[in-house]
Amino acid sequence: MLPSKRNNLSDVARLPLDASSSPSECLLKKDSDSRYQCRKPRLSRDDCFDCGSFMMDAGQENDKAAISDNIELNERPDRKTLTPTRYHSWRCKPMFFSDGIRRVDYVLAYETKDSTEESSTDEDITAEGTHDARTQEEKRASKRHHFEENLCKLGLELEHVEGKYCSNAHFVLVHAPFGLLLKQAENLSVKMPVQQSDVKERTIIDGMLDKFLNKFPFFTFSEETNERLKEPNYFTAPFITDHLECYVGSDDPNSFFETSERSRMVYDLLLRTRYDSEEVEKYRVGIERLMKNGTYTAAYPLHEPCEEPEYDVNRCSNREMLYWNWCRYNNFYKYQPLSLIRRYFGSKIGIYFAWLGYYTKVLFPASVAGVLCFLFGLLTYSQDIPSNDICGSDGIGAVVMMCPTCDKYCAFTPLNASCVYSKLSYIFDNNATVLFAALMSIGATLFLEGWKRYHAELAWKWGLLDFEVDEETVRPEYQLRVKEARTKRLNPITQEMEPYMPFRQRILRFFASSITVLFFLLLVMAFVVGVVVYRIVLLQVLYRVDGMKQYASILTFTTAATLNLIVILILSYFYTFLALKLTDWECPRTQTEFDNSYTFKVYLFQFINYYSSIFYIAFIKGNISSVPGGRILGLRPEECDPAGCMVELVIQLAIIMCGKQFWNAFVEIAWPLVRNMVRSWWMGMPETKQQKSERLRREKRLEIECAKAEVPRWERDYVLNPVYDQFLFDEYLEMVIQFGFVTLFVSAFPLAPLFALLNNIMEIRLDAYKFLITTRRPLPQRAKDIGIWLPILDGISKAAVLINAFVIAFTSDFVPKFVYRWVYHHQELYGYVNNSLSIYDARSMAGWSDFNPNITICRFRDYRNPPCSVVSSNDCSTEYSVTMQWWIVLTFRLAFVLVFEAESFDSIVVKTAMSTLQHVVSAVKAFIAYIIPDMPSKIFIQLQRQRFLARQARLSDMGNTASARNAANGKHAHSKGHAASSDRDDVAFQPGLFDKSDEKMPHELQKVMQGDLRRRSTLVSSNAPSLESFQSCNGGAVDTNGMPGSLSSGTVSDGEQFPGFFLPD
Repeated sequence: MLPSKRNNLSDVARLPLDASSSPSECLLKKDSDSRYQCRKPRLSRDDCFDCGSFMMDAGQENDKAAISDNIELNERPDRKTLTPTRYHSWRCKPMFFSDGIRRVDYVLAYETKDSTEESSTDEDITAEGTHDARTQEEKRASKRHHFEENLCKLGLELEHVEGKYCSNAHFVLVHAPFGLLLKQAENLSVKMPVQQSDVKERTIIDGMLDKFLNKFPFFTFSEETNERLKEPNYFTAPFITDHLECYVGSDDPNSFFETSERSRMVYDLLLRTRYDSEEVEKYRVGIERLMKNGTYTAAYPLHEPCEEPEYDVNRCSNREMLYWNWCRYNNFYKYQPLSLIRRYFGSKIGIYFAWLGYYTKVLFPASVAGVLCFLFGLLTYSQDIPSNDICGSDGIGAVVMMCPTCDKYCAFTPLNASCVYSKLSYIFDNNATVLFAALMSIGATLFLEGWKRYHAELAWKWGLLDFEVDEETVRPEYQLRVKEARTKRLNPITQEMEPYMPFRQRILRFFASSITVLFFLLLVMAFVVGVVVYRIVLLQVLYRVDGMKQYASILTFTTAATLNLIVILILSYFYTFLALKLTDWECPRTQTEFDNSYTFKVYLFQFINYYSSIFYIAFIKGNISSVPGGRILGLRPEECDPAGCMVELVIQLAIIMCGKQFWNAFVEIAWPLVRNMVRSWWMGMPETKQQKSERLRREKRLEIECAKAEVPRWERDYVLNPVYDQFLFDEYLEMVIQFGFVTLFVSAFPLAPLFALLNNIMEIRLDAYKFLITTRRPLPQRAKDIGIWLPILDGISKAAVLINAFVIAFTSDFVPKFVYRWVYHHQELYGYVNNSLSIYDARSMAGWSDFNPNITICRFRDYRNPPCSVVSSNDCSTEYSVTMQWWIVLTFRLAFVLVFEAESFDSIVVKTAMSTLQHVVSAVKAFIAYIIPDMPSKIFIQLQRQRFLARQARLSDMGNTASARNAANGKHAHSKGHAASSDRDDVAFQPGLFDKSDEKMPHELQKVMQGDLRRRSTLVSSNAPSLESFQSCNGGAVDTNGMPGSLSSGTVSDGEQFPGFFLPD
């Protein structure tokens, strides 16, 4: 069975339905082939989820007006949300408790064994084994009891529901009251909108492509949809319960928090709740741990309904909006509704789709340039002089015999046998290729710089610019490993004792893991060598067949590349599994440490796995070979075709890149269908216990799909594919590997951006369909950016310049042709082919090749001195040695690399002292990176304005506090002077003269900022030194609250700070 690295599409079988049956006859029947069918007409339209979602009687079609009454659209000018008001319809009730009022924020699921099933299927289990199993089940039940009891103590409300169709499944519905959500929002410092931004957007080069595309209406949505998707910019502030009325939308508790935010806050409680009755061991905490030990089988937030047969912007839920306007393939040319994606899935998935969409958009101009480069070669190849010399019947190609490229069975071949390869080589290796490679190298920097600006804009809108993870939860696996050792230490940040793994154990695990990784990297190299041996052997075999000599090279290249692709895919799946096990065995403490270690291992392996064979063809094959018959370590190295290795490199790139993309599409789309067909065929075969369990699970899914009665939302979501931990890792890895193909070797394969563009257009909709329809709703997580992938992309873009420079200099014929024309003063390339071939005495081949006595001289591709036996010379010591032209060509190759590659990308500011050899491409790239700021000016202005208003609030709050304190001390007059001096420039916490106007801050924002300041100052002051230390440091009086009193001068010097109030930017 082929493994899959991703969540596959739902493999729910959709069987043909009887069109004559009524909706009420949606029952299961078993035919003679032991297959289940649903006697309900299959819907002809594209259904959004499953047939159970659309099972409406004819009378229910007339109830649309009643349904629309149950969901009203709040037409507040600042915010549009769907607000459920009454939940008595079939459409809304599955999202709520049985009372139809309390929303289900999270679902916990667990399964228990059926007693009848145990007695019938577990006959071989002994009485002792049965007792142990029941004891284990009782332990799990006890853990669930304590866990749910603690959840109730925290304020969560639970409701237990038995599975209607999944008979052994039990569901615990979790609801968070509004008051608890307010408390959680304050504890987690959730940023909520305070005031709509009044800063006008200023764009010069921002969105130039978007402005052009906006002129075409078919790229965007309808006006009604755009109005629904429109999301205004807000100034945000951390939530404070005392100032609830200051936040936008606080008048409606049902829609104040988005569903994704509610789920995230509830999950935080689930993650930190204990499941033991007494605080015996601290590690017994969290839903993740309970899922690892089998106490619960699933924990997930609910999907919103997706049941509308037709698109209605005024009635559809967020999920339906995404279905109709995003994940369907007929929307492939439209923009992504990123704001809605973020609201539904959270910022982590939203940033992924934003990055993927931006990357795909950037591929469009690169694809156009690549196609133009390819067309240039295709339209002008008939005018290429070297290829015409090779192919001409009266030229050098008809009279020159090439030396055998292998031992024993390879024969002498005429030069014109390489006619096809010379034409193909010119199509991909022409003068336009160099310009295209330089543009792509600069484009890689433009892409990264543009993404940083685009991400800054999204991060501002989504409140992620200053998002930081304050404290990460210790992984359950780490807690289990340190349980027996019982080693603990003090955490310097939290000041709490926590379990830890001793350094000796960690270093031993790290070295063992590193050795294993190194072994498998060498194994990849061994497979590359194996493919090389396969090419050598196959080439000799094909040369022995008379009818195959003409196609020997192309068949060898193609089959070797295909074999290499198969090996790459197999090793990729195997090593991904191995890297996961090794990283888990290393036992990182936090999830961030786990992700970084896992990412490093997998990407290092995949880099070598995918690119090693390409590096071999581009830089090793043909460059290490010497004269014919030469040996390296007793073996004859591979030689390139007389037309060069460029054609073989193109074939290798095209097969690996396109084959990888095709395989990924097959795994995500076709593989579930193939698996269903195999299951159907297997139904008549004797079943094993595992096969029977899988069949029962499939039948249960089919039963849910075809049932007439209303299926609860939590039960529908339960049978969907689960979301595994690294669900976004594989998505990023696939795109980063593709980015390497597009940038690292684009000079050899200009069509790579086009194939990447076509793949990504489908990939966006495929991933959207997968997340929205076929998998459970992922936990709406927050993420600041794309994480460790950004420095990886930056490293690839830097390496791309150097690698493309070496491909053009050492693999293509650009530099030798340049030297021939401009150094040796030839106006055209006539005679270039003859100049690039050296002479070899064919009579010396009698011992190691099929010798033709009529051939005394053969040619090979290199710049070598002829032998003394062919050319009369008094000095035979120089035969077959490199010529002066070889050194000149090598010098120009290295000079080309120096001119083309980038010297330094780490420094954006142009250095005053630059070296004499200033690299052209490096200067252009550095200049572009310098003139384009990472953050757009409009976002920078809004951020500075928000900081300015916040600083004003701090000053106002501090002035009011000082006035009140001094008034209590009878010093009201002096406090006025101090408050007035607070606006002076030399005050330590002065915000600066961002705006000299006397603009007053809105009352709502001022109130929130002041409350946030008090809360932070209380936290800081609680850990502040004693009052005497502050008095001696500041030289002023300190009151009993630890706040600075009135200073004698009424000002604060440069070195003085108010404890608890000095907050750096």
